[in-house]
Amino acid sequence: MKHPLNESLRTQVLVLPAKYGDCIIVKTFDSQENPFNIVIDGGTPGTFDEVLRKELKLIPTIGIMILTHIDYDHIGGLIKYVKHAHFDPDQVKRYWFNSKNIKFTYVGDNIHSGHAKSFEELLIDRGNIKDKWAEDIIVGSEVKMPEGITVEIVSPSKEILDELYSKWPDLSEEYNKKLEDLSISAVKPSQILRGSLEDLAKADDTPDKTILDDLFNSSSIAFVLKTFDMSVLFLGDAHPNFIEETLRSKGYSEENKLKVDLVKISHHGSKNNTTNALLDLIECDKFVISTNGGNSTHTHPDRETIARIIHHPERIKSKYSKKRTIYLNYPLASMEQKAGEFVNAADLLLGNWELIDNTRVFENE
Repeated sequence: MKHPLNESLRTQVLVLPAKYGDCIIVKTFDSQENPFNIVIDGGTPGTFDEVLRKELKLIPTIGIMILTHIDYDHIGGLIKYVKHAHFDPDQVKRYWFNSKNIKFTYVGDNIHSGHAKSFEELLIDRGNIKDKWAEDIIVGSEVKMPEGITVEIVSPSKEILDELYSKWPDLSEEYNKKLEDLSISAVKPSQILRGSLEDLAKADDTPDKTILDDLFNSSSIAFVLKTFDMSVLFLGDAHPNFIEETLRSKGYSEENKLKVDLVKISHHGSKNNTTNALLDLIECDKFVISTNGGNSTHTHPDRETIARIIHHPERIKSKYSKKRTIYLNYPLASMEQKAGEFVNAADLLLGNWELIDNTRVFENE
């Protein structure tokens, strides 16, 4: 759909190459044709130098800068942006960021844990953030947006954040480990032997960790963004069970699905962050996975996630009536060197779907 005031305007979602992380820019317009830009995460530190810095130069103002959660592959590029000599604090109008005083040191191109400033202190040092800092962004928050743009928060809850904050000292070792920039040296084995997509979609999809046992990802900000011409579900690294609970509490069901034009799949396509039950509540035929294949600790996407997107029960029930597309923001061949082969030609013969790689710009048709 075109803008009611100007047919030449379109919302753009840029899913930037952020290595094994997330870095997304939304360029849209309010009801008066004023541009409104949202930056969601910054990927790893290298993401800033390689792609984010150039894109930010094209944006006069950032309406909201969102850090979905505290993982290294989401915060690294934002830390480097704020530390950069040309950072202009007036460029950012608002921040969304749930934290418990993230501590880091910054040496060269790397970020490490240690005695250093918090991200909040860094922002204060680099520019006045008075009246720009939002309270905890949680389910039920009423967030002010320009006329013609709406946001509905679907993760996290106050209870999850309270649990994260109360356990922060005990979680510090795990967090410190997440600040390591790890690479992959060996080619990973194929995932095809795990089974056919149809069989994998029927297998047990219970996440390895419960919501409260996976506090870092469960604390991720996830939301539905609706503009004049596009609706997108940004899932960050959110826990699928909590997203499902939230959607059901808002009245969504298998009979009354959440309708969106695009879904940014949670946690780079990890099998622990996408379930059949969640997908059954969503009406959408375009899904994007942000990853280069992973790092030495975690590789992704998982073949099981592809299987569920294509063959979850509600889609089988519809007899695959609409063609479904899964997008990757890196070339498939380079991803498979890290994650192993996760789809093959035979997979594409069933389920009325296609896989499109190396795609980073999305507009509504």
